Amino acid sequence: MISSSDRSKGHSRSSSGGGDGPTKSVVEDGEVGRAAERAFEGWLVSKPRARRFASRHSVPHHVVEWLLSRHRAEGTSGTEAARKARKLLTERLAEAENIELLKMEASTEGAVRVIDEVEGEFDERRGEPVLSFSELGLKNVPVDKEIAEDHPRLLKGGFYAHVQLSYSGDSESSSPFRVANLRPLAPSGTGLLERLNDGRKHFSDAAWLYFLVRSIGLAAPSERISPRTAALALLRLVPLVQKRYSLLELGPRGTGKSYLYEDLTPHAYVLQSGRASEAQLFVHAGTGEAGLIAQYGTVCFDEVTTTSAEIKDIVSGLKGYLSSGASRRGKEEVRGRASVVFIGNIDRPPEEVLEEDGNLFSPLPEALGEDTAVMDRISAYVPGWEVPKLGPKYYASGLALPSDVLAKCLKELRDTNYTSEIQHRLTLKGNLTGRDRRAVWQTIGGLVKLIHPSPGGVSPEEVSDEVLRWAAWLGLEMRLRVRAQQHRLQPEEFEEGEFGFRVGGDGKAVAVHLPEES
Repeated sequence: MISSSDRSKGHSRSSSGGGDGPTKSVVEDGEVGRAAERAFEGWLVSKPRARRFASRHSVPHHVVEWLLSRHRAEGTSGTEAARKARKLLTERLAEAENIELLKMEASTEGAVRVIDEVEGEFDERRGEPVLSFSELGLKNVPVDKEIAEDHPRLLKGGFYAHVQLSYSGDSESSSPFRVANLRPLAPSGTGLLERLNDGRKHFSDAAWLYFLVRSIGLAAPSERISPRTAALALLRLVPLVQKRYSLLELGPRGTGKSYLYEDLTPHAYVLQSGRASEAQLFVHAGTGEAGLIAQYGTVCFDEVTTTSAEIKDIVSGLKGYLSSGASRRGKEEVRGRASVVFIGNIDRPPEEVLEEDGNLFSPLPEALGEDTAVMDRISAYVPGWEVPKLGPKYYASGLALPSDVLAKCLKELRDTNYTSEIQHRLTLKGNLTGRDRRAVWQTIGGLVKLIHPSPGGVSPEEVSDEVLRWAAWLGLEMRLRVRAQQHRLQPEEFEEGEFGFRVGGDGKAVAVHLPEES
């Protein structure tokens, strides 16, 4: 247990909670910019420019940023890279107003180049892979097996691509069109994570966290955005670097809860309105086809507070999957590594929710909000009500990493375990259960990965005490919020949580508290 004396000397009870860590240090934008240009010359994109482009065209930010960074990598200036990207999007992006023109160009010229989201499947009758084009509305377009083998993600959910589409008019084929060539609009090759790790060495811990915040599209901590807000925004990245991590975030509309998973990474799938069938999510009982948990790195249930009966059908499968990594339907079993994110809107302050409804899971559908076994599988409950509504003053300025490059690097980090390297320097204190400990260590390990993105793991001496305290506070607070709601619902089964930590053998025990209950 954590004594009252430990609590009193461990941490002050500020209204914003703890976990500011490295982000509380004052870092000038100029310092971050200079470090970024030294570390990632030719790799950076202008976040304001990318935001303007994405607002004009119906494509995710990661596609726009890939185009800008690709042209920058060719040695052109930022202005010239923007001109080339603008020309390509204007002329080749499949949008409602030019779909028929692109099809006619293909029939007239014999081929056309087009940018669209493509997804493949194997046509068993014809014995060949075929593609569907999201905006063009084309289906069953044949593609050579060699192209599908070179890009296996075509058959695992698809991606945005620059496609050369030929036209034959063959009435015997599954489509008069055929894919002649294809280039994913995503970073390729190896060594991206190694370059990211090498570039990290040019930054202090605080400057690096500022840079990460800027790279996901937010202003660096300053008078515009608090260190606490920056820390909560970075917690949204943890599902991208950890396997089978589960995160819940509830907060007001317009705080960017789904933006990260929808626009900044191609490795996440967002279920609009939080709806999915068992076959879509896990495995099709008839065909054995694996669902989203086996195809993507992260599956996000958006607007989960608005779902009702639909989610009840998948709760049992989710509990099993988040415990073991496997889910069974009939004779079919599928194993996955996807993290699961639940996000939803609430329009009341947490104190009011607690007073009127009794616990902070109450805005969720009954199948999620009243099942303590489901709660026990939530690694972190992020207080989205602390994040301000996003507007121009909260948007990133200056140069930063392209979001698709960052997303690919974070995906590679999922196979690296940092926990064993830091456990002997950090002790968790209090009445944590086994599930509590696993959840907290997952969060701590994920946050340390963000600060030290090394493909070979991190040596204990690389991680400062300040970083450990920051990660420990956040990991414990996010899980303590889960435990507090379990205690409210079933006090006879779940003790009131008393969580804390100690960094180093002779460090003071620090008691963690929940800001909304101070």
